[in-house]
Formats: sequence, structure tokens, C-alpha cells
Amino acid sequence: MLLFLIGLPGSGKTTLGKELATLLGIHFLDLDHEIVSRYKLSIEDIFKKKGESAFREMERDTLRSLSLDASIIVATGGGAACFHNNMEWMNTHGTTLYINPPIEELSSRLALSKSSHRPMLKGFSKEDMLKFLEQKKADRELYYLQAKLKMPSASPKVGDLKKLLESEGINL
Repeated sequence: MLLFLIGLPGSGKTTLGKELATLLGIHFLDLDHEIVSRYKLSIEDIFKKKGESAFREMERDTLRSLSLDASIIVATGGGAACFHNNMEWMNTHGTTLYINPPIEELSSRLALSKSSHRPMLKGFSKEDMLKFLEQKKADRELYYLQAKLKMPSASPKVGDLKKLLESEGINL
């Protein structure tokens, strides 16, 4: 079974996904890292040289290349759910889980992280980051809310994810 973690940048998809995969003894895949590996370009270079549209096509193609028979936790990029009917595809072929911490928490996390692999977030002040995230949430929430599961905790821990999956009868 495939478990797709969706949400805004900085929501914890990669961190929680890795921890949950380790806890469950299954494979973890970061979709952005897979794109970098497959196309031999950094996300930043893809955006610079080919543009966002090409990146979104690469994202779609990489997503659809996943083995549907494997147990994999997939951390998607923040926009993956919003393009090329990806949300519908993920809901059809696996379980989607929306991780939704408060915008202020996301902004703080992103301010502390290196943004070199997040080309859309380069050079933002804390105030600009907050505005950007609020706008992205407004633009993307329609897609995110289509997730089969929503993480109710503001700052979820791996144990919270495991309990949610168990309560829903989802075995990976």
C-alpha cells in the first residue's frame, strides 16, 4: 500500500515520513529527491532551466512510476497534490494524509531550514514567508482537503501518525 503525505512546505512530510517508515520497517520515498535522482538536476536547476510547468510534469511522471504493489510512504512536494490530477491519482492508488500544522509554525521551521532545495522560498523575510504560506494554503487547501485522512494534531509526532493509521484500519 502507498501512503502519500501531503501538505505545505515545512509541514513535516519528509521528517515524519522517514520516522514512520523506520518504525513500520517499510520503504520511504521523498518525491523531490526521486525527481533529482531520476532527472539528474536539482529542483532549483529544474525551475531555473525548464520552469515550473516542466517540474510539475516530472513530478507527475515520477509519482505514476511508483510500484503500486509495494508498501511505501511517499513525502510529496507541497504542490504535488494540485497539478495533473495527482490528488485523484493518489487517492485512487493509495491513502493520502494531510499534515496541517499552523502557518506560524511552518514559517518558523522554514526560516530555520536551508531553502536551497525550495526555490520558491529563497530570500524571503519572516513576514514575506508568512504571507507566502498563507497564500499557498488558500490556493492549495481545496486539494489538500480531498485527502482521505487529516492529521488532527497541530504538531504531530510519528506516534500520532501511527495511531491515526491504526484507528483507520490501514496496514502498511
